[in-house]
Amino acid sequence: MDTPDLTLEELKVLREVNRTLDDLLEESLKAREGLAGTFKRVFPPTLRLLGARGIAVTTKNEELKEETFSHGEFGGVAPAQLIHSAGFGVRRLDTGDTLVSQSLDLVGHHVGSLGLVFAGDRTKDAARLSLLVETVAEELDTVLASIQTAAEKHQLLVAVNHSLANRVFEIGMDGAVRAMCEQVKLPGFCLLYRDAVESGAVHYRIYKYGQLEYASNGRALEPLAEAIKRFGPALVAAHDKHLKEVWGDRRAVETVLISGFSEAGTLGKILVWTTSGESFSAYTMDLLHLLASTLSQRLIDYNRERIHLSQFFSTATIDKLLKDPDYERRYLDPRAEDIGILFADINGFTRICEQVLERPERIGTFIDDWSEEAVRIVHRYGGVFDKMVGDCIIGLWGPPFFSDSPAERAAAALKAAIDIQRFTRETMSAHPEVSRLSEIIKLPGLGVAVGVNLANSFCGLFGPNRNYTSFSTGMNQTARLQSLGGFRETLVMDSALDALRALKDPQLEALRFGPLQETPVKNVAHPLRYAKLLD
Repeated sequence: MDTPDLTLEELKVLREVNRTLDDLLEESLKAREGLAGTFKRVFPPTLRLLGARGIAVTTKNEELKEETFSHGEFGGVAPAQLIHSAGFGVRRLDTGDTLVSQSLDLVGHHVGSLGLVFAGDRTKDAARLSLLVETVAEELDTVLASIQTAAEKHQLLVAVNHSLANRVFEIGMDGAVRAMCEQVKLPGFCLLYRDAVESGAVHYRIYKYGQLEYASNGRALEPLAEAIKRFGPALVAAHDKHLKEVWGDRRAVETVLISGFSEAGTLGKILVWTTSGESFSAYTMDLLHLLASTLSQRLIDYNRERIHLSQFFSTATIDKLLKDPDYERRYLDPRAEDIGILFADINGFTRICEQVLERPERIGTFIDDWSEEAVRIVHRYGGVFDKMVGDCIIGLWGPPFFSDSPAERAAAALKAAIDIQRFTRETMSAHPEVSRLSEIIKLPGLGVAVGVNLANSFCGLFGPNRNYTSFSTGMNQTARLQSLGGFRETLVMDSALDALRALKDPQLEALRFGPLQETPVKNVAHPLRYAKLLD
């Protein structure tokens, strides 16, 4: 339709419509009115200025549900039905009035429909009426698009938060990306994040149109796996370009960081790409930043959970626990079970501190070096690191899954004791801080006294800090047993020895033990019955 030549009076009307609607919409925005309030403010003046009988807008409301808002007379016909009963344009109604309707669009994005009813047959004046209605539409479509965009972002935030609330991080992440892809088209999406427990480890999840395609704990993407081996945590740095190179021809067009307060605190990186290398819209980038912000907090919480569990459990055990959203109740609630127990204490440590290490910082560094490997050995044999008391470490076998037999728990505790003895004797004796041992306190290197037991105990998370530990007379017995051990001696309680005999394990069968001994100890009702492991 050709643009009509407007009279001066008609131009004044258009200018007045623009000015009035601008003012009304600004007032509505300042008052923080919803759609219903906005239209209640805008519709009556619009009808008066245009000389129309009725006005109706069909659009998505704040809950993104289609709703029709109207004011005035429509000849007894429902406004929504009237607008949608025929295509957009100018037409005469059965009532004899004229309907002018058109789509509300912003940059090609449909946000609703607008219709105005004028009294009588005005079809001969179609071009002028269309221009009037278009003027109103231009004022409304921006507002409606803004409201719908805000509603879509809010709904996405709710959906993302709902997904990420899942105790299983990977499942929550998958749901969050699916929610994102329901709003915008994302051919490629990659989350790369550091492991909070293993400093050099990096994990990834890669999606194609919202569906998981590759994962570090599933189907591997070999080029990315190789890049992680080569560059490690450096890949998540803000200015690192190696991650983009993995995708080659599928050019990554934007990177969104999930960062801590500094480069060293970077949690991970989001990378998105298109199949054609085209840029993403501002709307898409807004949603990506929204997802990144929410995911950043979830990663912080996830890492905090992993770090807490790493005080007691190996990485493999943590991974298994966190796959169960109910893991605390199922596996960490206190329960009574027969468990393997190990106490390992450095021989003569008080003398070593006073006469060899001397300074507190040297003592602390030495204990860190020894205990780090000792705990690693406990974990290697499937044990739980209970705690460290002075220079004594305590390990438990059985928790948290209790999937093996009591005999196997005792065997694992004994094997860990053997390795801790070997590591202390061979590796720690060569430690720079220990080289003067033989000269000063006449010891041929470093040694540990170890007690191994199999006893019923109450295991689980206890106390305000939710530490995983165990309580029983068996724990007290093992502590007393360890205190009886001499230089580089491993003492094994009779309960553990009896259980070991039931196993057909060549390594255990090759071990030799001294005669069974019985020793009364303070604050324990019955004498301890045990045997010494012979070299």
